[in-house]
Amino acid sequence: MESSIALLAQLDLQGFVYLFWHYVIFDLSRYGLSVIAILLAAPWERSSPDPSHRPAVSVLLVGFNEAKALRRTVRSLGEQTHQNLELILVDDGSIDRMREIGGSLRRRGELDRVVSTGIRGGKSSAINMGLEYARHDLVSIVDIDTTFDRDAFEQLVAGMADPQVGAVAGNLAVRNADTTLMARFQAIEYITSIALGRRFTAALGILSIVSGAFGVFRRQALRQIGGWDVGPGEDADITDKLRRAGWAIEFAPHAWSMTDVPETLSGFTHQRLRWNRSVIRFRLRKYGAAFNPFWRGFRAENALAMANILFYQVVLSISFYVYIVWLFATLGPYGALTVLGATMLIYILQGLLVYCVAWIMSGPRAPLAYALYVPGQILFSTFVQRGIRMIAYLDEWIFRRSYADPYVPSKVRDAAERF
Repeated sequence: MESSIALLAQLDLQGFVYLFWHYVIFDLSRYGLSVIAILLAAPWERSSPDPSHRPAVSVLLVGFNEAKALRRTVRSLGEQTHQNLELILVDDGSIDRMREIGGSLRRRGELDRVVSTGIRGGKSSAINMGLEYARHDLVSIVDIDTTFDRDAFEQLVAGMADPQVGAVAGNLAVRNADTTLMARFQAIEYITSIALGRRFTAALGILSIVSGAFGVFRRQALRQIGGWDVGPGEDADITDKLRRAGWAIEFAPHAWSMTDVPETLSGFTHQRLRWNRSVIRFRLRKYGAAFNPFWRGFRAENALAMANILFYQVVLSISFYVYIVWLFATLGPYGALTVLGATMLIYILQGLLVYCVAWIMSGPRAPLAYALYVPGQILFSTFVQRGIRMIAYLDEWIFRRSYADPYVPSKVRDAAERF
């Protein structure tokens, strides 16, 4: 570590760029520029929605075996300042007491309707069925393990005032951050990648995901694109479909919701393998035409949105291992380890700066005490999380493993279109 600090102290700009080219190309541009832009835009950011904009919203609570969380989520929805909500429980063939509890909540007037697929068909098919029962022009999809700030829907639907907007993504923080170190790391990741990252991409017009945990959609737009397709990455898939159809996607930074994340490394790995396989399946295979300027549906902002995802996820992960090989080949073991140590110091300092900005922008959702865990989270994301991504990308590229993912029932995934 002393050698790494000494190296940083004596480098000039040319030497810094030469030794830390991977950081300069990827991380400095991703975090440095975006954080500066967010801070400059903050004074003009509107946090109070128009009180005259109170459209009715059909809220689909879609889930499988979510009996334990259902009452809490329904209670959270009942406390919303935006009261014009139709609450519909969509049971995806659960085998616990979810439908029974839903029926009890409906009889008490806390739910407007309870419907069930009867047999598990996966989240996409359950949402599509629920859409047939929704009565309003705006439809919100929420996970049943999610709870909401009292003004969350008031903030969320404000972004739908523009008729060109097809969907608005809500903000998402981690509720169970204090249970394990693994959950704490994810809390830091969510507050920086979602609360800050999506602010930036939305400002550029290239936001490419509306989280399935909390978002609102225009019914007309969903009808136009045929609803949800089958797959483990349906959040990104539906957003890309809307973008391709010409709809704008917005982000509501003040519409806060809370969700639970995996508390163990094995649970985290399973989740992220599924999420990252979908990058190859959908971004490259299904929507690869977004980069073809001769395709009749080509739009520069969609190509930029796709390039942003591929550059900062796929290319970054692959190039990091190329960078490590380059270091050892160029500098030898001692020199490579010295530069890697210096790189980690830079990453940690940058991570602390980014988290401080997140704390300024997000308040109590980003406790300042969590900054103590930023160094560990940076090391975890650099060496473990990037490794998980690489495995997922290779797994999907070679074996198309997403088509065997139990997230979707076998009878449904076997009938799904392959790309």
